[in-house]
Amino acid sequence: SKLVYIGEDFRSDLGFIRRTDILKGIMGVERVFWPKKGAINSHSFQFFLIFTWSPSMDLKNTDYTLRSSWEARFNDFSMVSVNLSNRYTFLTDDFEPTGKDDAIALPGNLGYHYNSLQFEYRSDRRKIFAYGAEVELGRFFNGKRYSVQGRMTYRFQPKVFISLLYDYNKINLPQPYASADLWLISPKIDITFNKSLFWSTLIQYSTQQDNLGFNSRLQWRFAPLSDLYLVYNDNYFVNSFAPRSRSINLKLTYWLNI
Repeated sequence: SKLVYIGEDFRSDLGFIRRTDILKGIMGVERVFWPKKGAINSHSFQFFLIFTWSPSMDLKNTDYTLRSSWEARFNDFSMVSVNLSNRYTFLTDDFEPTGKDDAIALPGNLGYHYNSLQFEYRSDRRKIFAYGAEVELGRFFNGKRYSVQGRMTYRFQPKVFISLLYDYNKINLPQPYASADLWLISPKIDITFNKSLFWSTLIQYSTQQDNLGFNSRLQWRFAPLSDLYLVYNDNYFVNSFAPRSRSINLKLTYWLNI
């Protein structure tokens, strides 16, 4: 169990805080089984409760998640899980989830209950080729949502690592609210030339953000904990493929051991 409090005026200069003005309580129980025979190494049943209150709103319950799950880990280091979630969200402000222009936002100052069922599978991550996929379907605020997301990785040992992330969400909301098919596709390549020179390139395609972005970074570690970075960023609008923004950045970090 855990209890977290973040004040309304809290600021983090060294990190990212998703939300302030919360009092969050987390509690969970898990029962693990270890079969003596068969392909399953272990499997477990889990139940989690996550509640969030707002201190500035007289400790109003703004969110909760009740989650039940079954997870199995196999002898070949793959895993599979099934999750059933019941969620509640109180919108303090209007919210438009599709990102479409001129779409009508869901009204704020209103609570929404929705359930979802999730299936997940991950292969053995130690292998040269590994993959995972997650499918979720259920209600979404006052409508329905179907999503598929996953990751594939391939290693050309010992220098090259390639990965592909994908995320598809189909959101169906009743009229007059907007519905959408949202895609996020992000391939990445990492190359290690030697112990001091590295290169990585990330491409991200997002229909919700209407953006196709390229980020390429060359890193030279010329001394312990000291690096020189050369970073190139390029962004385009998805529909028109017109340039959005472009930059080249040079960054130097040096460790002073005094």
